[in-house]
Amino acid sequence: MSRSTAFKNTCKRSLRWCFSATSLTLLALNAASAQVALSDHKQLAEQRELYQKVRQQIDARQITLQQVPYDELGDYPLIPYLKFQDLNARLKQLPYKAVEAFLDDYEGTWLANRLLSNWLETLAAKQNWHDFQSYYHPEIGGTDLKCLYLSAKKRNGDPDALAEVAEIWNQGKSQPKRCDDLFAEWLDSDYFSTDIAWSRYVKAVQNRKLALAKFVRKKLSPEQHGMADSLLQLYYNSERISRFHNMDKSKLGFEDLVHYGIKRYSRKDSVAALAEWEKYDSASLLDAKQRNATVEYLAFQLILDGHTDQANRLLDRNKLVSDRVLQRQIRDALKAKNWVQVSQLITRLPDQEQASPRWRYWSIRTLYELGTMTPAEAAQGYQELAKERDFYGFLSAERTKQPYSMAHKAVSTTYQEMQQVENIPAIQRSRELFKLGYLNQARMEWRYGIRNLDQAQLLAAGKLANDWGWHRKSIESLSHAKYWDDINLRFPLLYDQEIASAAQASRVAPQYLLAIARQESAFAPDARSPAGAMGLMQLMPGTASQTARSLGLKYRKSDLYKPQKNLLLGGTYLSQMLERFNGNRILATAAYNAGPHRVDKWLNPAGQEVDYDIWIETIPYKETRGYVQNVLAYSVIYSHRLGIKTELLKAKEKSQPL
Repeated sequence: MSRSTAFKNTCKRSLRWCFSATSLTLLALNAASAQVALSDHKQLAEQRELYQKVRQQIDARQITLQQVPYDELGDYPLIPYLKFQDLNARLKQLPYKAVEAFLDDYEGTWLANRLLSNWLETLAAKQNWHDFQSYYHPEIGGTDLKCLYLSAKKRNGDPDALAEVAEIWNQGKSQPKRCDDLFAEWLDSDYFSTDIAWSRYVKAVQNRKLALAKFVRKKLSPEQHGMADSLLQLYYNSERISRFHNMDKSKLGFEDLVHYGIKRYSRKDSVAALAEWEKYDSASLLDAKQRNATVEYLAFQLILDGHTDQANRLLDRNKLVSDRVLQRQIRDALKAKNWVQVSQLITRLPDQEQASPRWRYWSIRTLYELGTMTPAEAAQGYQELAKERDFYGFLSAERTKQPYSMAHKAVSTTYQEMQQVENIPAIQRSRELFKLGYLNQARMEWRYGIRNLDQAQLLAAGKLANDWGWHRKSIESLSHAKYWDDINLRFPLLYDQEIASAAQASRVAPQYLLAIARQESAFAPDARSPAGAMGLMQLMPGTASQTARSLGLKYRKSDLYKPQKNLLLGGTYLSQMLERFNGNRILATAAYNAGPHRVDKWLNPAGQEVDYDIWIETIPYKETRGYVQNVLAYSVIYSHRLGIKTELLKAKEKSQPL
């Protein structure tokens, strides 16, 4: 009788013994697994410590890269970085075999692509064009390497290499100087045409790149110079669009002239631009695509300038429906409390848009205001919408005096899924780089590591990042997976002491500070925006400097990357905005994002009360509108997480003149 049969028979005789034996077996297996994990963790910590020591010795030139003790480092995930550093330093010696071995060993990784990019640069500098062409890959490098690749193809005898140049040259911005030689050959070839030059000239003027436009003008035919000069005149004085009605409309570029001129003139005087457009449009000059684009832009400007009726007639006459314009029309009607028009316009939105929490809320609100929905029916609609965990769900909960719905559902992942993701080499490298403080490199490895993951794997990646303390990547991973219900992962409680200290010093509620930091940087202390905003609360250095002076604090720009200093300065600036706007978080939040002077302009100059929800919905800047809604909603979520009883908006904030 086999051991398994004997075990089954014993179980039949004594279930208690069977379960006890099974439990003991599982406990033994778990203990063994835990022992292995502990041993692996200890080994990894030792390898990490040795790697740091090796890096310090290399930086101090105490050892060379060839003297790295690879045997002692074992299988430490960051060994490729040492190999990369060694090989990258020797590229000018053209170590072909070593380069190929590295590219094979680490194919598809960020480091391999970095090395390949540097290798291509080296081959180009050596003018090894055959090798350059054989190693080049379209995913590597940018425009400059693409130009070098096409130059290599041309030098290697490919007659069609110049056929790909037009797409690179025909851009509304200057291209890298390394493309100049290729462009010079192309401009002298049959692949170049003055039609392409005209297309680039238009793009340059539209992008306000006048030096580029001046250069491109030289490539136009003499017959095109007049049209080019007319287009440039419109840049300086858009009213001149009225002078071109008698121009030969068959000339190349006349449609571009009208399209650009009407758009530019509409920003200055939308009504006058409409009158000019109607004269040009009667001649049916533009193709359908360009014509629709002109009409949409013009209608949008008319609505911005308060000429809604004329915009509506323009759109109706052209049978044009644009979601962007339509939503602008709805907001314009909301501002005027024209509930009939709001109702009509919402029904013209695509079904998917109408089903969104935003337009469901406004549909209920509108039908109630029109009297076509009873209070009971409206309450029922709001109660259903209050199940949503967002700004409109919270608004609806307040209207029906319901508790806010958090609808929390923790991410569920298996041990196998976690292990599978944790064993991805790029994820392992990302973890180690993050632990050692090499955040830029860690981000790049993470990006490569998650790019082909499915939803379950992304959720596992999010939990891993959270376990490491890399909360921004945890938040991003759940976003990529489109999983919104784990509020513990998506809205982590971080920087407890720093938040408490900043809240006490600035007298700003901790949940409000957390909401701003979550919206601004997703808790990345080293975050930096393209505009130059820095740190957790994304402060501009100038604003931070002024705020520090108001506190009598010494300040250095680098302080903004220190969470304690950033939160203190951010909280103080937020407190100043609250004081300026009489404690109103709607206005203070808008000012934090767009600046207080813009908010001053958005306030009702007559001092009349505007419904708070309408004011928020009609904030002119889409970014600021979403920002205010997110921060207010996040404040509610963080209040829940902190165990603080709160309201989306206080009664005072709802009743102040906006």
